[in-house]
Amino acid sequence: MKRFACILPIILMFGLISCKSSQSKLELTPSERGSAKVIYEKAREMIRKNPERARMLFKEVMQLHPDSIYARRAKIGIADAYFKQGDAASLVVAASEYQEYVNLYPNSPDAAYAKFQVGECYFERMRKPERDQTNTKAAIKAFQELLELYPGTREARDAEKRIAECRDNLAMHNFRIGYYNYKYGAYRGAVQRFKYVIDEFPDFSQYDRLFFYAGKAYMTMQDWKNALSFFQKVTNSYPKSKFARKAVKLMKEINKKLKTAEGAEEKRPEPAG
Repeated sequence: MKRFACILPIILMFGLISCKSSQSKLELTPSERGSAKVIYEKAREMIRKNPERARMLFKEVMQLHPDSIYARRAKIGIADAYFKQGDAASLVVAASEYQEYVNLYPNSPDAAYAKFQVGECYFERMRKPERDQTNTKAAIKAFQELLELYPGTREARDAEKRIAECRDNLAMHNFRIGYYNYKYGAYRGAVQRFKYVIDEFPDFSQYDRLFFYAGKAYMTMQDWKNALSFFQKVTNSYPKSKFARKAVKLMKEINKKLKTAEGAEEKRPEPAG
């Protein structure tokens, strides 16, 4: 116990030194405050570890040096600091800050980046396919606006990839609605939703699955022609898919039923004239 009592003051002393050391890193001397570049770079250094403090320093740049090139960059920095925090509320504010930058400085070298980040703020809040897709649609809209405003940029190329991801999520959302309709016996509703995906999302990544369940929905409704058509789409376009193997079995089953029906039709006696 006595030994601990001796060590405790030393621990506290080192703790105070550590606190003062970390605090000194955050504080700026009067001469440093006279340089927009120094404040800006200090804010950039701490944006990951302490985004709130970084945001305060970016605001200082804008207040103390409003005419400097770093004031404009600091506005992006404020948005970046909110984005780094990553929670839903911060991402909403970040999107607003980035968009405001684009509105104020549409011809700035950083405008394409800011517009891309608007989309990223929505992309980060994109929900799984079975949930609400409001943020997915907002992300697509922002990325498409980027393609129109800043074509040929690196951000535009990245936006195209993001749009593909968002569209696939949206397509899966609509497919799931159709699938649940199928599971609960609303076969016509399922078919309508599957057709919507086919019309609106030709780049959907799971067409083998969609075609298979569209075929099953038609099969349940005894629409043999359309059922066979969709099963053939699976086997022809996705021969290695597990749904292709299932489709082959169901096609055999349908053809067997059709042959049986044809045989019964041939055996039926003609009505007496």
